[in-house]
Amino acid sequence: MQFLRGFVRCVDAAIDFIGKTTSFLIYPTMLVLVYEVVMRYYFTRPTIWAHETSCMLYGAHFVIGGAYALQRGAFVNVEVLYIRLSKRGRAVLDLITWTMFYVFVGTLLWKSIPWAWESFTVREFSDSTWGPYVWPIKMAIPFASLLMLLQGMTKTIKDAYLAVTGRDFVVAADAETAAGN
Repeated sequence: MQFLRGFVRCVDAAIDFIGKTTSFLIYPTMLVLVYEVVMRYYFTRPTIWAHETSCMLYGAHFVIGGAYALQRGAFVNVEVLYIRLSKRGRAVLDLITWTMFYVFVGTLLWKSIPWAWESFTVREFSDSTWGPYVWPIKMAIPFASLLMLLQGMTKTIKDAYLAVTGRDFVVAADAETAAGN
């Protein structure tokens, strides 16, 4: 049990740090878009790089931030049924429905690793006029898939513990936070 608590604590801390750090990608994305609008409409000098840059930055922001959203419970549930269940019932339902999550994330990880690795080894770049490297954004997909898988594992551990014992799986750091320390 101590190993599982350590694993959950480590993954939760890593996802929290990566998610908060990744959230700052919205600022360069916003700056690039504002720069493009100003250059295009006020100086009639559009850029050739702003669209692709903003897409890549937002793409990384979106996929890497998914594990953080999962940790914070920001995904949609079918509330009509879900809200009527007890905490234990929700945990059991989550354990059943999470098989679809593991199939999806496992497939995404399995298929994206060779795809991203090939892109990296050939130093793939866009065929646009600007032609930036695309392998960094492609590498973000298996990285984000791994983060989602790890965060899903922590949720499964917490749900399984709740389903079996009827109590929340409290990690030492969570207990201190709840106690106000």
